[in-house]
Amino acid sequence: MSVLSDEIDNDPTGKGYAAFLPDQPGHVVALLNALTETKHKARMITARGILSDYPGGPVAAALVLDKLEAAAPSVPALKWAFGFLKTAEGLDIGHPATHGMIDQLTPGVITTEEADNLKSLSLQSASRAEVLGLPYVTEEMLRNR
Repeated sequence: MSVLSDEIDNDPTGKGYAAFLPDQPGHVVALLNALTETKHKARMITARGILSDYPGGPVAAALVLDKLEAAAPSVPALKWAFGFLKTAEGLDIGHPATHGMIDQLTPGVITTEEADNLKSLSLQSASRAEVLGLPYVTEEMLRNR
């Protein structure tokens, strides 16, 4: 069964697809493509961005950045990543490899809550289709599922 078929048939998030099929496929397309959810996406971030956007505010962010900077010399991947945080280009906080590195820093360097807060910086609005890994959904895709 395809991802789209499974989504439409099972409606795991309760969007109400069945009420619109087969007569109103446009409504189903709109439900699938609407920005109603969040997803980790690419986001280039610097230390400045962490200070301004970190949950808990700049004081909490500074404490996390201090922990990361202190550990960087002894953790090669962190040394490089922290170096990118100091550049104008920054580091992709939404990349799966960055999330993996952050996870490896817990426990020991940062807490699980701090790791989750760092990863949350890459959460952005997303459609249900994006969350499922689908392209923009069309009525033709619904007919051919």
